[in-house]
Amino acid sequence: MSARPAPPALGEVRNLAPKSRAERHGTVHKEDLEKMRLSQRRECFYHYEPNSLTPPPDSLSHIAESDRFETNAAAAEKASRNAVLMRKEQVLHAKRIARTHTEEERWRVVEAEHEAELARHEAMAREGTFCKSNKTSMPYDPITLQYGEGKDGQCLRYSDESLRYRAAMRAANLQQRTNVAGFNPITGEETARVPVPEKPVLPEYLQGIIPGH
Repeated sequence: MSARPAPPALGEVRNLAPKSRAERHGTVHKEDLEKMRLSQRRECFYHYEPNSLTPPPDSLSHIAESDRFETNAAAAEKASRNAVLMRKEQVLHAKRIARTHTEEERWRVVEAEHEAELARHEAMAREGTFCKSNKTSMPYDPITLQYGEGKDGQCLRYSDESLRYRAAMRAANLQQRTNVAGFNPITGEETARVPVPEKPVLPEYLQGIIPGH
């Protein structure tokens, strides 16, 4: 009959504290599990400080957990929309101001051009530029064919009357030489004489200039 084996040697004994049900359920969540492992870590030079990310209540950066998040979503959405509308209104206002300045500058240029045009017309009216530009090259009215009232009109009148007078005198001389008897040899009727107008009178301002008049 063989002998019984000896019991194994007793090693290091680790006593584990019992965990509550809340602690056991807490280890199921990943975030809580990582926090627990960090708190139980003792190797190297790391040192775990609980609540290291939460400022103490007496610090200036402390805030309650209920105030860390925005609870009024409607107000936040309205504020966001108001900000967008405000930016659009600022852009439109800047455009209106720019267009107003542009329009004022354009009208300033238009008024300056208008004033310069009026000044030019007044200067031309004083100097008689319009009259010179509207004056015809001939001393008579091309519409009514009336002679002008100046010296040029008198000279033209005298020239035309002299031309008609010389033409009538030439026709009378030809008639007198070709028809001495004074009647038509075919019909026997008396020939009508060519009317000769009176000799034109030289204008007064030329009577002392042209010799022989």
